[in-house]
Amino acid sequence: MQELNALFGVLLLTAALKDNHLTTDKLFNTAFCENRFLACMSRERFDFLIRCLRFDDRELRVQTIRTDPFTPIRKIWDLLMVQCRSYYIPGSYLTIDEQLLAFRGRCKFKMYIPNKPAKYGLKIEMMCDSGTRYMVDAIPYLGKGTNTKGMPLAEYIVKEITRSIHGSNRNVTTDNWFTTVPLAKQLLQQPYKLTIVGTLRANKREIPEQMRNNRSRPIGTSMFCFDGQLTLLSYKPKPSKMVYLLSSCDEYANVNPSRRQENQR
Repeated sequence: MQELNALFGVLLLTAALKDNHLTTDKLFNTAFCENRFLACMSRERFDFLIRCLRFDDRELRVQTIRTDPFTPIRKIWDLLMVQCRSYYIPGSYLTIDEQLLAFRGRCKFKMYIPNKPAKYGLKIEMMCDSGTRYMVDAIPYLGKGTNTKGMPLAEYIVKEITRSIHGSNRNVTTDNWFTTVPLAKQLLQQPYKLTIVGTLRANKREIPEQMRNNRSRPIGTSMFCFDGQLTLLSYKPKPSKMVYLLSSCDEYANVNPSRRQENQR
C-alpha cells in the first residue's frame, strides 16, 4: 500500500509540474527532473507498477464492456465525480463544453479532432463553474455506441451532466453543438428548472426566415425574436456571416453600443 501511494504521488506530481507529457526515461533522468521522482522509486519499478495497475475486475470486464466501453475505469471515474459534486457548491452560472484529453494509446472511443491542439485523445464533456472554472461534473464521450435513451446525443449529454443541479434555477451556457430550441423549452420545465444561453446553428428550422442573412441587411445590425420566455438574437458581423444566440432568461431587446463597436473592430 505504501508503494502504491508513492506511485500515485509521482503521477500527481508530474501533473502538477506539467511533466506528464515526458517519457519515463526523462522523468527519472536527473538531468531533466533532478531526483524528485527517482527518490521515490526506480524507473523500472515505476514502469512495472503502471503495467500491472488495474481499476476493475478483469474476469467481469468481458461481460460488461460490450454495453459500457468505459468499464475498465468506470468505477473509479464514478467515485471521482461523486467527490467533485459533493465538496463544491457551484455558483449561479455554469458552462458546458468539451475537452480533448491528449491520448494516443489503444482505445475504442479515441477521437481525432484536427482543429484541437492534441488532435488525438479522449473527449470529455464537462460542466464547470463559470466563475471559478471548477469542474462540477463530466461525462466521457464513448462514440456512436453511447446509450442516449432515445434522445438526441447533445440533448442527452446536457440533461445528464446537469443532473446534480436540476431544480436549482441555475443558468448554463453552451455552444451551438448543444443548443436547440426544444432543449431550451424542456429545461424550463420540471424537473430541470434551468435556463440556457448559447449560440445556435444557422440550419435550425426554428429560425424565422426574416432573421436569416440577406444582402439588403446592413452589417452590424441586430434582430430579436420572442417566444414566451425564449429570446432569439441574430447579429450580422460580416456580409456573409450571421450569429444566432438563444436565451431562455426572458431577455429584453437591448444592445450595448460600446460592446458592439468593439466586436466590429
